[in-house]
Amino acid sequence: MWEFHTVTVSTNTLEEVLHMQLNALGSLGWETVGLSAADPTIGTNRIIVLLKRRIAPWPSPAGSEGGWHPDPTGRFATRYWDGLRWTEHVSDGTTQTTDFPNRR
Repeated sequence: MWEFHTVTVSTNTLEEVLHMQLNALGSLGWETVGLSAADPTIGTNRIIVLLKRRIAPWPSPAGSEGGWHPDPTGRFATRYWDGLRWTEHVSDGTTQTTDFPNRR
């Protein structure tokens, strides 16, 4: 499973700022996937870099039976485990909502 991130910098400060940001993100496991240079003739002097990093799947709950279990992300009180995977169904204890599991 992959997590994606973009870095956008102005071409006015491109070299120093971009190198610092990419070096810092590289130390956290991010790698460059693509680069886009916006066209300065349309008024957007910027570089956009797409990055990715591998994320480990969340652990299965004890017993692995389907049902509501403590949310492995810690963002909600519980998350629904369907017996095979974590779903987007979450609860804060009183209200149910959705939070897709691939967002970190």
